[in-house]
Amino acid sequence: MGFRHAIIAVLLGLALLAASCGGMSSFGAVENNLSQEVGVLTYAEAVDRWGKPTSTSPGESMFTAYWLKERSGGIVKERLYLTFDNEKKVLRAYRYTSKPFE
Repeated sequence: MGFRHAIIAVLLGLALLAASCGGMSSFGAVENNLSQEVGVLTYAEAVDRWGKPTSTSPGESMFTAYWLKERSGGIVKERLYLTFDNEKKVLRAYRYTSKPFE
């Protein structure tokens, strides 16, 4: 009986982990929304929405702001890279990743 209970406990733990990883993103529905916001979203609006970026990388004509968020007790790390033009500070490109166990 002990082995059977151990197997059940492991399966329940894996199910709970899968459920917590599948929860809502810390950034909201990012990928669906950002495709519509290219050329519209400003850097100031992004900072209002997600807070100060973790880091920024300057470029000659554009810069990239990077946000890192953790959810599910730090199990899932979400990364959001937004590239803005230097002149108007309007979104030109984005990339979002969400990876567990990093």
